[in-house]
Order: sequence, then C-alpha cells, then structure tokens
Amino acid sequence: MFRKLVSNLPYSPALIADVGFYAKRLKQENATHRTALVFASLAILIQSIAVFSPPESANASSEQDLIRGGVSSLDDFLLRYDRNEEDIKDIYSTAGVTRSEILAATEKKITVTSDMYTMSRFGQLSSSQKEIGMSYQKSSGGNGTRYFSPLTSITNVGSHFQGWSGTSANLGWFAIIKSSGSLATKGVPTSINPASAAGSSATRDITAKNLTQKISGDNFIAKPNDKISYTIKQTNNTSETVVAPFSIRLTDALEYSLLYSGGGGAFDAKTHTLSWPSVNLESNESQIRFFIIQMLPEIPVTGVGLSNPASYDCSLSLVFGNVAKNSVDCPPVKDVEGFLGLFPSAGTGINIGFSIVLLGVIIYFYIRTRQLKTEIRVVRHNFNTGTF
Repeated sequence: MFRKLVSNLPYSPALIADVGFYAKRLKQENATHRTALVFASLAILIQSIAVFSPPESANASSEQDLIRGGVSSLDDFLLRYDRNEEDIKDIYSTAGVTRSEILAATEKKITVTSDMYTMSRFGQLSSSQKEIGMSYQKSSGGNGTRYFSPLTSITNVGSHFQGWSGTSANLGWFAIIKSSGSLATKGVPTSINPASAAGSSATRDITAKNLTQKISGDNFIAKPNDKISYTIKQTNNTSETVVAPFSIRLTDALEYSLLYSGGGGAFDAKTHTLSWPSVNLESNESQIRFFIIQMLPEIPVTGVGLSNPASYDCSLSLVFGNVAKNSVDCPPVKDVEGFLGLFPSAGTGINIGFSIVLLGVIIYFYIRTRQLKTEIRVVRHNFNTGTF
C-alpha cells in the first residue's frame, strides 16, 4: 500500500489525503506494537523468574511420601540415603536396590503404565486392589512396613512424574519419583516377603450415608456443611474366634471435612487414624462402629497433590475392606484445573522459547512501523514544499 501511494502521488496529487490517513493508521499501529512489546517483555521476565526461582506447589508434599516433600536432585536423594533419613536406606535395600544402582540412574520423565507400582508410607487400598505390604528391618532397631500399590490407583495411565530410572539386578527396571522419594517398579518385586495384612481374617465392610441429604451409598455428592455418617463392620465367617482390630485412616476425607463424632473411638491427629479397642469375634459374629464427618463450610480449591494426585481430587475416599468413595461439590475453579490437566505440559523452557520468538516478531513489526512512519513524514514534507 505504501509503495503504491508514493509511486502514484506525482501523477495524482489528490492521493495526499490517503497518505494522511495512512499516516494516522501507522501511528495507531505503532502504539499497539509498543504495548505488545511491553507485555511480551514482561512475559519473558516472569518466565525467567520461574526458571531461576520456581514456585513451590501449595500441595507439594503428602503423608504418603517416603521422603516428605521429595528431593531436589539425585545427589540430594543420595545424601538422605547415606544418612538413612526416614529409613530410606533400609527400605530401598530391603526392596533390592543398591546404592550403586541408584547412582547409575538417569533423570527421566516417568510415564505411568498399567503394570507400574509405587511404594507409599501407609496402606491406602483394600486387599482386593492388589496392595502388598513390605516389612523391613530398621537399622535403629525394630521393624517397619511400607506398601506397594498400583500407580493407577492415584493417577491415570499416561500421566507423568519427574524422577530418575535405572536397572536393578534384583528388580529389573525401577524409578525414583522426585516429588516423593518413592520407589516405582514394574509389578510387585518378587524379592520381598509380603508383610501380613493388617487386621484379621474377619470380613471388612464400610458404607456411607449423607445425613443431610438423606442418601446412602455412593449416590450423593458431598456439599458444604453436609454431615456424613460412615459405618464400618467386621464379620467372622470362620468357625474359630478371631481378633478384630477396628482402625481406619481418615486423611483423604479430612481434606474437605472435620471429624464431627468419633463414635467413641480415639482419634490420632498426627496419623489421622480413628481407632477402637480390638474385639474377639465368635464364629458368624459381627460388630460395627460408626463415626460422622462434617463437610467444611467452604470447600478448599487447593490443587491436586504434586506427589499424590489423589490428594484434593474432589472426592472422599475411605478404605475398610472395600472403598467408600463419593464426589465433592468443588468450586468451578477445580473444573478448570481438571480441564487444563488434559493438555500436555510444555515446560518452562518451551514457554520461554515461544515468548522469545513472539518478542522477535513484535520487535520486527514495531521497527517496520516506525520506519514507515518516518518515511511518510518525509514524503508529506517534500510534497508540501514542492520538492517531491
């Protein structure tokens, strides 16, 4: 357009009006490009800050982590391993992974597959969900237990964790999850002796009822201030007397609620465990215990856990033989979180690269507009003085 106007101006002086209009448009474009340049520069600045000082997740750690809050690097993990912090050396040694095999691991993005298991601090599933306990001997004395659970119980196939993977002579492929320090394997390690299951041979069962909505089972969505009653039951189906301990962990439910009534049980605020004295069940005898939780008046919008995606996932999930799971009426912002989670993560490096390319394009058009603006001013001056 600029060339056409200037080349035809000597033959059609009336085009000077179009040149004036073009000059005004260039002035507007110059202001737009200047604003875009400022915002693009700010975007790159923010991305740079995210690289050199990354933000910490509001839900970066979980009670299920082998190392609370995870580790920052493989050297950090090995430092904790050598100190045997939280029995990490005892646990990995019992599982069959040596220090040299950990040292040889390489940093990778760990993609969840259907046969992948991870180790957690506490049991979180029912026996029918393929969770297996691993007993280990502590260097400080005594024994401890950690649990291998399917990774698909807390996240979906195809999702990713940052960490390191390697090969063990005993386990084959293994990985260390950065956000939790937990061990991931393909299948349950055959080198371990499964710990005896907690509890007894009595059959366990848990049911839920929303007292506010007057709906039982998994057919209700928990809303703010709802009171929900849980009944746990043990039945002795054997011909002999069995000891039946009553104990249940409430961690997942207490993310969105408070314990309203413990039903006579003792609540451990540190482990979020509600327990009653063990009882002797005669043949075909059953006993029940109950407790009530009340939903918070305002449902938290805390993001899903970095190391435990089942944390703050808009559901109440309690395990006692079977699983009682109900959805939570979370604020709309959590729906946005779930929607964004469907998109692949580009990473900060790619975002910075895209911002730099965008900045380059904006600078080009900004400089080009300034140049055209200057040339228009010269053309108009020469035309008005009669030298054009």
